[in-house]
This record gives sequence, structure tokens and C-alpha cells, in this order.
Amino acid sequence: MSEYLEMSQEEQIAELTEFATDVLGQYGMTAKTIECVNHGHNTTFKFVAGDDQTYALRVSTTSTKWPEHIWAESQWLLELKREGSISAPLPILNLQGEPNANQYFFYQGSNLDVIVYPWIEGEIVEDDPSNENIFALGQAMAKLHQLSLGWEPTGYANFLDVDRALMVRRDNLFEIRHESISEELYKLLEDLRDQSEKLFEQLKERFDRQLIHADLHFGNILFNGDHMTILDFDDAGIGSRLQDIAISIFYLRKDREHEKHLLEGYASVAPLPEFEPWELELLITNRQLVLLNFLFETTNADMVALIPEYLGKTERRLKHYIETGEFSLLD
Repeated sequence: MSEYLEMSQEEQIAELTEFATDVLGQYGMTAKTIECVNHGHNTTFKFVAGDDQTYALRVSTTSTKWPEHIWAESQWLLELKREGSISAPLPILNLQGEPNANQYFFYQGSNLDVIVYPWIEGEIVEDDPSNENIFALGQAMAKLHQLSLGWEPTGYANFLDVDRALMVRRDNLFEIRHESISEELYKLLEDLRDQSEKLFEQLKERFDRQLIHADLHFGNILFNGDHMTILDFDDAGIGSRLQDIAISIFYLRKDREHEKHLLEGYASVAPLPEFEPWELELLITNRQLVLLNFLFETTNADMVALIPEYLGKTERRLKHYIETGEFSLLD
């Protein structure tokens, strides 16, 4: 693992490309061409197979999932395909009839999960979504919530609980003290964690817990004209609708008008969950804690290099939240 962490971004991608090419044997596939299109929380490749069809291959370099969780995700995507109102990619089964492959990756010293999907053409509007895009995202979220209420996977498949301060990630912040985090920032983080845990317990008493996407932002959405496809259900789990809304708003907070369009889109399909403004603000702020915790787990070279800068942003954002009662994406 230490050797992998010391690699440059390009070196990591080169090793993962070789790994991805090799794991295709579990699907009875070979790659005529293969290129890395994203090396972030996970790593995604675009490849052309021997049948001249184009596919996406996702390597979960930091996944905490077990087979039963991947089976549950696959069943949910099948349900969305059957129902038809939400477009999402359906994983291709490997030669064993499973929705993922699992193979040892020497440079991390562990097995990594791999999922293959048909390639979907479209545009990611992550940095510049229109008001119409945001309204459509609110509508899609409400539809997902309607469909998932009461829905459960079958067999041994199940989803993890995500309605907790760190969601499903390991505790990478508090179990081990990091010298790079000041005592002042640790105090802010601990207070945020404790407040969030209390709120999550209260939400469990007020709302039915259900399956949520838990990562609905415009980096995980493709637009092909007016057609929207939702990607990356890797964080999906059992939580609250308000939590899902807060996660999406986190990424829109540079412009407070944007979240109005999200909420209006949601309300055009289903009633919004009842909440106090401070509850929503705390859930939005909690996303900062989740992302920081993840950074101390990631093996991505460029993201590891961002930790000092992100610590500074985190401290400024949490202090602003304490002073104003509102979260802001301060740089």
C-alpha cells in the first residue's frame, strides 16, 4: 500500500489500467482500447470490447461494500429499469452470473470490486448546471424516494445504514489523531459529529427510514439533451429523505438560488419532508465532515495532496456555520 500511495497520479492510473484489462477475463471480455476517464473516489475506464461495443468499468478503490450490498444495488437498478421513470445504468453480469467482479490488486494489498456497465453518452454539467437541470434533479430525487419507500431487496442482499455522522465510512478522523489537524479544528469536528448523531436519532423517530441515493450531485448525472441518467449508486443506503436533500444542497451552496430550484423540483412530484431550517443546515454541514473523513481514507494521489488545503477550507466553513447558523462553500 505504501508504494501505491507514493506513486504519482499517472503511475496509479497505469497500474489500475493493467488491473482493469486483466479483470475483464471474468466477463469473458477483452479490451481493444481502454482509457481512464475519471480517477477520483473511484476509478472509471471507458473501453471498447471485442464485440465493438463501448462499456464503462468502475474500480472501487475505496469501497467498504460486501457482496450482499452490491447485490442489493444491482436489484435496485433492476427495479428502476423495470419501473422506467428513472434512467440509471444496469451492471453487466460476469461469467459467474454476478453483478461485479472481485480481484486482488497487488499495489493496495487487497481485493477490489469491479463493475461493468454499458457506456452511456451524455454531458456532465457539474460546474455549470442550469436552473432547469437543478429542477429536474429535484424531480428525480422525489421519484427515487417514492419508488424506494417500502421497497426491499430479496435474498441475502441488503443495504447499509447511512444515517449517521460518518455514513458507512470507517472513522478515519477520531480513532487516530492526525498531527495535521489542529486541536481547534478537532474540537469543531467533534462538536459537529456529536450534534449530527443527535439529529440523526431524532430523524429516525420522525420519519420512515428508506433507501436513498446519498450522493446526488451533478458529477453523478449525465444529460443527453433533456434526458437525465443518474450514476454511481455506490453510497446508496438506508437513511432519511431530508439527508438526501441536504447532500445535494451541499454541492449547490455557492448560489443559494440554486437550492430553491431543487426544492421546487422535488415539491412538484412529492411533498417535502417537514424540517426546521437549523436541521437542514446541520445536515448540509455534516457533509463536510463526511468528505473530510473520506480524504483520510483515499489512496488517490492528487486527493491526498489536497488534504492540507481542504483542512483549511473545513475550518473556515465550520467557523462560518457556528457564527451564522448557515453553511457556505467558502474557499
